[in-house]
Amino acid sequence: MKRILGKSRKRIITTVMTAVLMAGVMACGGGKDSAAVSGTDSGAGQEEKNQSGENELEQVTIDIFMDSASENPVTAGIQEDPVAQYIKEQTGVTLNVVLFSNEKQQAMAASGDLYDVTRMGLQYITPLIQAGAIQSLDEYLAIAPNMAEAFPEMVNYSRGYLSNGENKMYAICARGKNNPSPLATSRYGNFIRWEWYKEAGSPTIGSIDDFLDLLKTIQTNHPQTESGKKTYGISRFNDWGLNHMLSDPVIWKYCAQYGLNDVCSFNIPDLKYIDLYDDNHMYWITADMYFKANQMGLLDPETYTQKNEDYGQKIREGQVFYSSMEWDFDAGNLDLNKAGGQDKYVDVLWDDIPDFPAWVSRASEFGMAPRTFVVSSKCDETKMKAIMRLFDFLFSEDGSRSIMIGPKGVTWDYDENGVAVFTDECRQKLKENPEYLLEQGAYRYIGLVGQDYDAFAASQANEGKYIDLRLNSDYIKESMTEADKDYCEFYGVEVPLEAATKRENQSTIYEGYINLMPAENPTDIQRSMTKISDYLQQAVPDMVFSATSEEYEEKFSQIQAELKNMGYDEVSAYFEDAWNHAISNYKELTGK
Repeated sequence: MKRILGKSRKRIITTVMTAVLMAGVMACGGGKDSAAVSGTDSGAGQEEKNQSGENELEQVTIDIFMDSASENPVTAGIQEDPVAQYIKEQTGVTLNVVLFSNEKQQAMAASGDLYDVTRMGLQYITPLIQAGAIQSLDEYLAIAPNMAEAFPEMVNYSRGYLSNGENKMYAICARGKNNPSPLATSRYGNFIRWEWYKEAGSPTIGSIDDFLDLLKTIQTNHPQTESGKKTYGISRFNDWGLNHMLSDPVIWKYCAQYGLNDVCSFNIPDLKYIDLYDDNHMYWITADMYFKANQMGLLDPETYTQKNEDYGQKIREGQVFYSSMEWDFDAGNLDLNKAGGQDKYVDVLWDDIPDFPAWVSRASEFGMAPRTFVVSSKCDETKMKAIMRLFDFLFSEDGSRSIMIGPKGVTWDYDENGVAVFTDECRQKLKENPEYLLEQGAYRYIGLVGQDYDAFAASQANEGKYIDLRLNSDYIKESMTEADKDYCEFYGVEVPLEAATKRENQSTIYEGYINLMPAENPTDIQRSMTKISDYLQQAVPDMVFSATSEEYEEKFSQIQAELKNMGYDEVSAYFEDAWNHAISNYKELTGK
């Protein structure tokens, strides 16, 4: 069976389904707060009013249900670090954090008993509106121009698709990015220690077989950890959903494919729908790669049975020396930097050829679905105004930057030309202590940030530069390690990110298309989808651990036949039609 970049054997399907909801689009209106701040440049206007005493901010404690960042974990309870204090200074809001869990989310969705601000899955929003558990934000939007005016497409999306047909704004989708920018942090890719790649001969990766050969060479050179444990080139986990379990994000990036849900995906460059009958679906590309890896002794035998926590422990101990997720090696890179910066975990690029149209840039015009927040209907007007001041701050340039790198006036500020820069004191502190920003609260509330981690600034003096100052070329050039410099010399670039952005073969993902897929599915479709997902969780690992190629092929054929028996044709037809509607509705919402 020929896979990856071969001809698809996808069958032609013609179906009819009920049109995806397309609600009317409204402009942002007025609100109850006559003192609402105008302008959406950076948030500086609000700060000036607060400092002068022109705005007497009511002090309010807000209970907020959110997740914790791995780089700088937040603890539950009242927050008092420098960023939390700056948020309080600018908005009057004291954050009382309740840590996110799927179990709590499901329980609250069922009961309707929510925290003041609650991160909530899209599938729960309509029932919560119908139950009267969440509150419309329309009357308060004037309080949050940095959100409502600067991200109108997100507001229109929320009104049109997350409002139970009421055309009101109930949901705030954070991590917005109106225009594409290169992914510069928390990336997917082929992350390996640079010195080990060079030690292996710095081979070109022109195929998946080349990739596996590289991993095997590294394993041969480093067969055990310092504590004597066997090393593996590839490992995964089973508690982040089926897409993370059955498809490796290195495939998402370099083959430019992304999952729409557990049972279908799409090709990023041309938006082509890809079903599970297609040999080039990312599940089958990954399964074929993992089968070969297992035959070579590269695949962790616990890949499909362990949790992310177990996988992470193996990463930290050096038992797994490759990851497709940059953040897995944050701690490892910090240690290597402290040791002199001669080595680093970096994205070793797959070859710049048409077979690998690498996903390099992203736009999230409607915000990120996993960062959707709702406000409890129990909140009174005092809390509502405070919550909207909070989100105005979070979506502002000043607010987003302070979430990312620490409070304005402490870690960064504006120079005489209005350009955002690190303060002199901060630069000196960073030389003495690489964790200084984290100590000031940087990244602790990244789960709340209004603008995406690698969004470009829109203010005039900073336009075209990353909001997070650490991602801009001028800062990177000053702080490059010896490993960074060697990496740049190898790829012929000035800063590491350019190795990806200067590729001839690259693509951009527009997350807005995915947002427009149905948040809820008909009962019969969902029932079949659940059965198929449960089946794949068992059948695919069994296929990957086949003893021979012949056994693998036989099991693949069995999976294809069983999918048909389980009603996959109807499920896929439904999602293909929904995808086509999402594409047309995206054009209507954005004019693109």
